[in-house]
Amino acid sequence: MSQPGDGTPTEPQYIRGVPHPLPEGERLLWEGAPAMKPVSTHVFHWRLIVAYFAAMLAFWAVSTEHQPGSEVYLASAVVRVSLSLFVLLAVLGLSRAVATTSWYAITSKRIVMRVGMAFPMSINIPFTIIESAGLGLFKDGTGQVTVTLQKQSRIAYIALWPHCRVFRFTNPEPVLRGLEEPHKVAEILATAVAEAAGADTRVERGGVAGRSGNSMGVPATAGA
Repeated sequence: MSQPGDGTPTEPQYIRGVPHPLPEGERLLWEGAPAMKPVSTHVFHWRLIVAYFAAMLAFWAVSTEHQPGSEVYLASAVVRVSLSLFVLLAVLGLSRAVATTSWYAITSKRIVMRVGMAFPMSINIPFTIIESAGLGLFKDGTGQVTVTLQKQSRIAYIALWPHCRVFRFTNPEPVLRGLEEPHKVAEILATAVAEAAGADTRVERGGVAGRSGNSMGVPATAGA
């Protein structure tokens, strides 16, 4: 148990899902889980899936040789609608699984991602290996924070998925997805990185900003 300057003992801090406490001198600044709705909308794109199957059903309805109202027509329609609903429910179920099995945390020294639906694992991302970060905002008010790592600090794509940018296989970029308060999380992360790096750190906000030295860029455009 650590003690502050006045000698009063302080309780150890834990990240949800991590059995051991934070090391002495490290503080928990924020933690939270991705929300199911933005995950299903912006990660698994359930609206596009609905539109696709609706278009396929409409095309079948106007091009089929079966007489509308016949037994064969109705049986075929039931099968196609059932398969469409199965795929949609599978996507929603996957979104729920991601939301309920994932947990993000930001400490005074690192980002911790507790991920894995079948095999849970904790991924630690020290601030020292972060090259830059970006804030992505969506029209529904939710968003995500994307982290670009230094090239020598690569994390396996399969270990991150779906908490990473799509198609970035060679240099996977971790993503804190489904955030209902993305501005708050980005602000906490930017401030924490600046404080951890010291006086040489430059934090840029409001535009697409790269990282120069120890600067943290937080752009205001959403990315996949």
